[in-house]
Amino acid sequence: MEKTRKAILIFFFAFIFLCGIIGRYFYLMVLVPRDDSLSQKKYRVERGPILDRNGVVLAIQTRLFRVTAWRPTLKNPDYVAKKLSEILEIPEEEIKEKFEKSGGKVIQIARKVSYEAAEKIQDLQKSGEISGIRVDNDYGRSYPEKELASHLIGFAGEDNKGLDGVELQMDKYLYPDGAEKAFSGVVYGNQVYLTIDVNIQNFAQQASMDVMEQYEPLDGVITLVADAKTGEILAYVSMPELDLNNYTKYQADDPIKMNKPAIYTYEPGSVFKVFSISSFLHLPGSVEGKEKVTPDSHFFCNGFYTNVPGPPIKCTGRHGDIDTGDIIKYSCNPGTCTASESVTNEAFYYMIKQFGFGEPTGTEVPKEEPGYVSPVKTWTGYSKPTKAMGQEISVNALQIIKAATVVANHGMMLVPHVIKKVVDATGHVVYETEKQPIQEVVSPDVADSMLLMMERASVDRGTARRHNVGGVRMSMKTGTAQVYDDAIKKYSDEKFTASCIAIFPTEDPQYIIYNVVFHPMKGGITTGAGIAVPAVGKLANDIISYKGMQRKGDTVLGFDGAIDVQERNYTVIDVVPDFTGASKKHLLPLFKDDRFNLKIKGEGWVVKQSPEPGTPVEPGMTLEFELQ
Repeated sequence: MEKTRKAILIFFFAFIFLCGIIGRYFYLMVLVPRDDSLSQKKYRVERGPILDRNGVVLAIQTRLFRVTAWRPTLKNPDYVAKKLSEILEIPEEEIKEKFEKSGGKVIQIARKVSYEAAEKIQDLQKSGEISGIRVDNDYGRSYPEKELASHLIGFAGEDNKGLDGVELQMDKYLYPDGAEKAFSGVVYGNQVYLTIDVNIQNFAQQASMDVMEQYEPLDGVITLVADAKTGEILAYVSMPELDLNNYTKYQADDPIKMNKPAIYTYEPGSVFKVFSISSFLHLPGSVEGKEKVTPDSHFFCNGFYTNVPGPPIKCTGRHGDIDTGDIIKYSCNPGTCTASESVTNEAFYYMIKQFGFGEPTGTEVPKEEPGYVSPVKTWTGYSKPTKAMGQEISVNALQIIKAATVVANHGMMLVPHVIKKVVDATGHVVYETEKQPIQEVVSPDVADSMLLMMERASVDRGTARRHNVGGVRMSMKTGTAQVYDDAIKKYSDEKFTASCIAIFPTEDPQYIIYNVVFHPMKGGITTGAGIAVPAVGKLANDIISYKGMQRKGDTVLGFDGAIDVQERNYTVIDVVPDFTGASKKHLLPLFKDDRFNLKIKGEGWVVKQSPEPGTPVEPGMTLEFELQ
């Protein structure tokens, strides 16, 4: 009997113990929602910012919120859906549908929710008016300059991983992995500095927008500005631009998402004559009976080039007796074609490849399309002269910039860069690009001669004379390319690509500008001389003024003193500083401070703040700023 009683007691206590274990398991696995991402990763990665060359923030991580429902504790879902709909501005029926159709215990309701909305939901939860709703941190991406350089910057998705542009190309630096780098449970991403200057970018964007509005080009506009001495890209415009803060509104195949300078390939037209004539000047005469082309060579243009196995190649005029420089000045087709007779197909193909066409540029942009240069064995009797004019070859805009560095640097080619440097959270430079000469493509004499020939195009009766840049010598070349129409198997009489390249100042090149307008449909003008030249001229004037470049005739004032302007320090340590007069740029670093929630109203500079300066800092504090 005693043994039976002991057995019953042992069984009873074992049963109670087992029930406790099962109950605890049920609580942990069913009643308590699990964040699988946190269960796998014991640290948080904060994506690093993207900045321009001078430190202007272009992309930064922001503290937003994610709203989810936990099905086991969700009560009165219809009422909850109604209240959430009012706060989140999501249709009530859409929330109800999520409650009904979601198969899991965790129901995703909304991401990237503002602080104000999250606070209202938390208040309802605390008051007991609703239950079963969670509000968690959801770190998102903000682009303070909105559309500026949008195709270059790219986009980061909801999981904070880069999807396009620099966000994708530099993802391993912006969003590093590795718990060994964690500080207080956070891995801080590196700061990526671009080569672009937001001021020059704004000038380029405005010039491009003016063209868009005036001529309504079917496939948009590209404008690139490069530092001629280093190859660094100072402005990168692919128009129309993207709204990076609302990137999800675009369909996956929306053509507006195309990064045109790197991906859109096209026939460059007469801008290419800069590189073909340079090639003919550089190469020894390799065709028997044909003299080597020199700057003093002469050609005759009667409006047609007939040395082809079919219809003649036309010119825009009858230029008569011209020298090599006049080919560039007037953009003469027969002169170009005749000059091409001095070299073999193989020699010309070699030079095209030496100038970088048909190959990726090495620029830090993803998905670059290298264009196409057909193999010599496929060339016809038209191929050499038409390629010399910039047809029967496809390029991207970055390749044109890269090839232009040859002319601007006494024959030496440079790699165009869009990344300036990468700096870690401690201020240590972990990656930095330097001037990257590749090879001497043509002799210094040829490159310098080409600059002078291009200058002739910008004066007198040259095709680029309408640039309206005073006091600075400009080396320019225009392009107007008919677009090949696959439907009719010939070049269109309605679609054109208008372009212009400028290198300035001629005597000591500092900048390269390249503007391409794809298929202008309005205004009655389709030429590079009529559309692209004025746009390039306006942009050049803006850069000259911005950089304080001296124009001929300017009065130069000497000044041997120095003005020291101290920038205010807005670092927050123990008390809230006085932010009066601070720009939005100065406020952006506060988004990275987990102690604060930010509310910013308006644009401009801070005129009002709450709490007052000198208020002790507390975790979870809300800082409110009014800007005007």
